[in-house]
Amino acid sequence: MGRMLIHIPRLYSKEEFINISSMIPDDYETKSEEFWGYVEEKLRPFTKLVKRIYVESIEEGGDKGIKMVKKNLEGRIFHIVKKFVENGGKLEATEDKTLILETLSWLAMLGDNPNLKVIIDIYQESLIERDNYIAKVINRTLKDDEIGVIIIDPTHRINLPEDVKVIKMCRFDPSDYLKIFLQEKNLTNQ
Repeated sequence: MGRMLIHIPRLYSKEEFINISSMIPDDYETKSEEFWGYVEEKLRPFTKLVKRIYVESIEEGGDKGIKMVKKNLEGRIFHIVKKFVENGGKLEATEDKTLILETLSWLAMLGDNPNLKVIIDIYQESLIERDNYIAKVINRTLKDDEIGVIIIDPTHRINLPEDVKVIKMCRFDPSDYLKIFLQEKNLTNQ
């Protein structure tokens, strides 16, 4: 069978929409239910098969990591992670705290200086470092004939070895939903 990774690009939270556009789409609740309902339905056959769970911004595995997911991420993500862990899956420490903090610092600076190319470049480099770190964690921990799940921001680009079969699972692309909302907002404001 080889190694398989189910990739779930997570839906942006209400807080993220507010940070990006100062608004939440009118259809957010409906779209959120559609998105997460679809994901949960499609994951059901894998409940007892998933051995590794990877979640963006989680730098500790096990019980500490589960508490971090519950505290910091949307409830549906916690529900998915909890179900897999209860059925024998292991939550892995997916990211490095220093790399996360570095990215957040550059992002804050970018907010103050949105057109400063050097900050944009360094911010993008820090994202690449995070993606490379995540890829190394997955490569090291996902064993042959295991299935893993990763729940991560859709902008991440993780390059995995060729022997890892990746299946993207989502009802619609969260990045497209965000882009369409921002475009509609711009058109309305013109």
